[in-house]
Amino acid sequence: MLELCEAGHLKILVQPLGLPWSEALSVWLSGALSHWQKHDAPEGATVSIGDDVAASAAGVSALVGIVEASAKNARPASQAKPALGKPGWQNPPDFTHHLLVCTGARCHFRDAASLLLQLKGEIARQGISDRCLTARTGCLYPCNQGPMVAVYPRGEWYRLHDAESVARFVGDVLVDGETVPDLLIHTANSVRETQELSDEN
Repeated sequence: MLELCEAGHLKILVQPLGLPWSEALSVWLSGALSHWQKHDAPEGATVSIGDDVAASAAGVSALVGIVEASAKNARPASQAKPALGKPGWQNPPDFTHHLLVCTGARCHFRDAASLLLQLKGEIARQGISDRCLTARTGCLYPCNQGPMVAVYPRGEWYRLHDAESVARFVGDVLVDGETVPDLLIHTANSVRETQELSDEN
């Protein structure tokens, strides 16, 4: 939205479109936009939220019109080769690290979508793509510390807020097996308990 304001568009309408639009997301979005307007918006910028277009009779009617127009160019599914996936897709891939990248609403607001791309790019750059299974998830908590990634079986959760933190995470945590304390935001209870038992012995 800041880019819109910098281009001279100070009156912004956020228009939900869902089938249906999530009520929980609507409540969260209202608060997030209000926060942005109070703390980050340039002077004179205003943000409004429209009603979900798909929930109105006019919206449904417009959608039916789009579907009817699309049906004129429909092609038979039988033209494609029958398949549900590649032959090896019934087996889990062999990996060392399972990375769960949160793309819940709050982390998404903090650029979780770009985190996923940056993370995959850095993993490839450092040559460990074959050791990492990266999965996009819904909300993992703690939302206010996002964008974040959970690493298993290590049971560690990291806040990766920029390209430099992503590079450090991949190099230090995934390649070297170290922990990066200033990026670490949580360690799973089972991991902590195992570490405590190990320290006692």
